Amino acid sequence: MRSFSATELGLTIVQTVLPGIHAGATLKYVRGTLRSSSAAAGQSPSELLDLGDALTGGNAESRFDLDAGVMGVAGPVRVGAVMRNVRAPTFGGGAFVLPRQTRVGAALDLERKSGLVLAVDADARRYATASGDRRVVAAGAEQWVWKRRVGLRGGGRFNRVGARERVGTAGASVAVRRGLYVEGQIARGRTASAERGWGLGARVTF
Repeated sequence: MRSFSATELGLTIVQTVLPGIHAGATLKYVRGTLRSSSAAAGQSPSELLDLGDALTGGNAESRFDLDAGVMGVAGPVRVGAVMRNVRAPTFGGGAFVLPRQTRVGAALDLERKSGLVLAVDADARRYATASGDRRVVAAGAEQWVWKRRVGLRGGGRFNRVGARERVGTAGASVAVRRGLYVEGQIARGRTASAERGWGLGARVTF
């Protein structure tokens, strides 16, 4: 059994390369700790949980990494690509690799005309996680109503490899006053291993 925890500190830089083409990068300082324990065949779930509590090792290691992305805009159409963990840093003497993740996507932004935004994105390659391999396709829509003071969102994600989890998502934003938004979101999966969660937050724009 292995457990990996990490803390990241990043600096993001965005630059317009050509009219309608924008590139950005996040330079990251990653401090990670890898802990491990041994499990024997035939151990009960409760014994495995005890092993999880007794994970050993875990000297913190520091790495420098990079996320990079590019986006093209032509009228209401946006197309982009992003790569996370470009250097695929290793921890624990090479025992754990923070996987490189590549994702592409497109959106149709009709917010100025009708308040509607449609988007789809997908992983270009599979990558490993603690719950198994993932290669996710996602799609969603956002609609602003009531004089653009309330935004409603909904979508779904489907993992095409491994456990093939399916997750539905929904969210809303409410403009309390100009530039101040209160937001909430919820995610629910159909299987025990799929993501489930919710969140509340506030956002200020200038």
